[in-house]
Amino acid sequence: MGKKFSFTATVRDERTGETGTAQGQAEGDDMYTPERARTDIQGWASTVPGRNLTATDIQLS
Repeated sequence: MGKKFSFTATVRDERTGETGTAQGQAEGDDMYTPERARTDIQGWASTVPGRNLTATDIQLS
């Protein structure tokens, strides 16, 4: 059984300056930590097609 974190993050498109909010879940193994979840969320933001997103103000619950 792994760990899950719900998150809310501010995302910004560095190319256009647009900002918004992303919400979702990050999950991993039993050793999954909040720090790893934040890193995964930042990594996810950078892979969104057609965007140059960064994730900040990541809140986990």
